[in-house]
Amino acid sequence: MFTALALAQSYTFAVVGHTRGGPGNGTLPMERYDELVREVRRCKPAFVVLTGDLVYGDFEAREVDRAAVESDWDAVDRVFARFECPVHRVPGNHDLWDPTTRDLWTERYGELQKSFDYEGSKFLLLNSCWTPAPGETGQCPPRFIRGVQLDDSRVRFVEGEIEGARDAAHVFAFLGHVLWWDDEASWWSDVHPLLSQVPTRAVFSGDLGPWKFSHQQRDGIHYIQSAVEFTVPPTVMQRNRESIRSISEQLDNFALVTVDGDAVRIEIRTLGALESGRFTPAKYREVHEYDAGSFERKVFNRMDTPEKLVGWLWKLGGAAALGGAMLGAGLTWILRRRA
Repeated sequence: MFTALALAQSYTFAVVGHTRGGPGNGTLPMERYDELVREVRRCKPAFVVLTGDLVYGDFEAREVDRAAVESDWDAVDRVFARFECPVHRVPGNHDLWDPTTRDLWTERYGELQKSFDYEGSKFLLLNSCWTPAPGETGQCPPRFIRGVQLDDSRVRFVEGEIEGARDAAHVFAFLGHVLWWDDEASWWSDVHPLLSQVPTRAVFSGDLGPWKFSHQQRDGIHYIQSAVEFTVPPTVMQRNRESIRSISEQLDNFALVTVDGDAVRIEIRTLGALESGRFTPAKYREVHEYDAGSFERKVFNRMDTPEKLVGWLWKLGGAAALGGAMLGAGLTWILRRRA
């Protein structure tokens, strides 16, 4: 039961996603982590919620090295302890993707889905990861890297929590993946209607999608994807893959939520704008104009959108067809003259 006294409280909490601990199993980009800690502490949050993909988790191994993953967790937990406030977390697909990583999570952090109350508000920590059942083997299928829609048991968990939160001042939900990206996603039919029965203010996720940040609002509920990416993709990947460029050229960010009685304010704070050195004219030229003046660049400049490419293909196809027709007509004329 939530009391009227609790409704008058004021507090701030931070939401940080996708720190992903570095691919070296415990080797962290400490300059970036130092900035994150400094900026979060400057906000003086009552607590921090971490929205998944917090470690790399030996993700590409055929057989998980438990000791390596534990090293990952030990390393990032030392960083998170520097927030100097309570830390809550939900798993992402790097944190939980096979029986070993599942067991490590539950041993260290408890249930995969749970909730907590704070100053009259309800906070839902949801599991959006593919999760092997007890006794099941195998690893996360590639099609589920972006998460799984909540199954019946997970939806029932939300139902029970919502039933107990009808007197809450505010409700917030957190998960690792952007399960609401598609308009046809079952999130909108199975979960959103439950959240809309109570004063749900926002749902947060931390996964990388096409962007590091996205936002939409439905029925008064803010849906916010907020992520950092401390492992910078190689330059050649940024040059050759549009999706990689799109993510790499956005600022890392985290969310700051301030609750003041009935009012809720959400701010997005950025990281790395000045410290990272990744947003200079020289860096842009390295990725976008490294082949300036070359034949390849001249061709690309004329076909740099799908529409232009299709248009050029139609022109070339038409020219080839016309040339073939003219050649055929010429040969026919020559053969008839010789007959």
